[in-house]
Parts: sequence; structure tokens; C-alpha cells
Amino acid sequence: MPDGCIDLIFTRSGPTEAYRGYVVGTMTRPIFEDVTTGAQYLGIRFAPGGFTHLFGCPAHEFTDRTVPLAGLPLSFLSADRIAESPGVDTSFRMLEDSLGQRPIAAGLNPALNRTLEIISACQGEVTIAQLARIVDYSPRQLLRLFRESVGVGLKIYCRIVRFKSAWRALRRRPSPDLLQVALEAGYYDQAHFIHEFNAFYGSSPSAAMSDSYNTGR
Repeated sequence: MPDGCIDLIFTRSGPTEAYRGYVVGTMTRPIFEDVTTGAQYLGIRFAPGGFTHLFGCPAHEFTDRTVPLAGLPLSFLSADRIAESPGVDTSFRMLEDSLGQRPIAAGLNPALNRTLEIISACQGEVTIAQLARIVDYSPRQLLRLFRESVGVGLKIYCRIVRFKSAWRALRRRPSPDLLQVALEAGYYDQAHFIHEFNAFYGSSPSAAMSDSYNTGR
């Protein structure tokens, strides 16, 4: 599901196969993937803004895309080295060490960090104008910074945060009242909530709850 993050994913179809590495950009829609028996996945999720902070790549270049790692200047993250690591724990340590030794490409932007904190605290219920005043940026400057660092515009990121808040509320309650959840999350009404939920989850809230109960997610 969209979460405002960028992921590094390494996958292979079985323990004797080679890993393939991908950058999965910030998503504005759900991704569906068939997982075969015996498939293995390793992943690193970067908090919003973290990928650009470390690598210097504009986040919007990856938005809604899955890009093979082989075509990117990130050769120090070698799929071959991961495949040679004896066990998952060793693979993770190797990835963490590789990232930890990487020179930081860009300094943390206080305005971006403050913007992300406010959006999280407000569960997405804040306007661009309000955010711009708080961080002392013009709306245009803030929109440009956010798109380059996070990969999506402020409005859609706020929508994603609101959706995540509603999804967490659904999972906390054994028999949730959809209208109550919708209103508490800041949606206009239940129809608005269901429309947004379908856009980000790929099915209705009721179907999502059934999925959750059946799979234990």
C-alpha cells in the first residue's frame, strides 16, 4: 500500500537463484505481486525523504515505478554479495554496513523534517498554506522541496497519511463502524472514505478487513 516511503527490494525465486535488486519508488496506488512458494525477499524501507538524503537522487524520478538496481549508480549494493551471504541475518548486516558506510549525499532539510512531523501529528489534516507559513517557505518552494525529497506532492502525501490513520483504526477495532472511522480520520463522509480506501488499498474497507482476519495481518 502507498506509505510515502521508498524501498530497496532484493528478491529471488529460490535459495539457489540469483537475487535481483529494485528501487520501488513512492507509490500513489497499491502494488499487487504473486509470491511463489520458496521466493525470498530482503527489503529496506526509507522513511519519507530518507532515500534522497542518502543517495541524492530526486525522489520523484522513482514515483510509481519499480526500477532495476542494475541500471542505477548504486553498485555498492550488490545483489551478488547478498546472494553469497550465509543466511538472512548476515545479508541484512551486509546491507546495513554498506548503507552505513555510504557518504551522505544531502543534508537533512529542517523545513522538510518539520513539514513531515506536522503532517504526521495532524494525520494529514493540514493545508499547504498552513505548512508553508509554519516552515517559512513559499507554497511553491515547499511543493518543490517535497516533490524532490519525498516523490509526491503535499496533497497526495496528506491523503496517504490520512488513509494510513484510517487503516490503523480499522485494524484496532474488532467490529469497526466505517462511518465513525471515516469521520475520525477526517473524511467528509463514508462514501469519500470508501473511494479513497479503494484508491490506496485496491479494494473496499470491508474486503480489507476480511483479508486482514483471514491472513492475520
